[in-house]
Amino acid sequence: MRARHGLALVAALAVTLPAAALPSVAMAASGPPAPIPPTPFVCSGPEAVAGHRLAAQNGLKVAADPKACFSHMSIYGGERGQVIAVAPSPTCTGGKVLEVYEQSNGGSWYSFFERPVCGAGVSIGPQSQWGDWMLTIGGVRYSSRGQYYVPVQ
Repeated sequence: MRARHGLALVAALAVTLPAAALPSVAMAASGPPAPIPPTPFVCSGPEAVAGHRLAAQNGLKVAADPKACFSHMSIYGGERGQVIAVAPSPTCTGGKVLEVYEQSNGGSWYSFFERPVCGAGVSIGPQSQWGDWMLTIGGVRYSSRGQYYVPVQ
């Protein structure tokens, strides 16, 4: 089930079960879950408050911007997803900088990119030749390599 206020839900669930604790029987019968695309960005209200609180508690730069807007998605199709923050940036063409955050198994949140990327939105896909889901931001595809997502050449 996809929650309407997923960011508030993600922020409220500070402790989550690791993916290994979830039953794999349903996954084996139906295959891996499909990604859940990003929700529309919100700049005020409970989700924005939750996003700013998350930023303050975890030192998340883009999300800490007072003008940041927030969205959420799930690359892996589960309830434990990612938070996307977009904020104004004079150094980016289009005027927006974007960062994707995810909660580690240890509980803290981390950035997908070594440095925030320029862009106003993100989409999931396509899959890489290894079957991993890539992210597409501003027409550039990013794939997980090591600690960060990097542009695909």
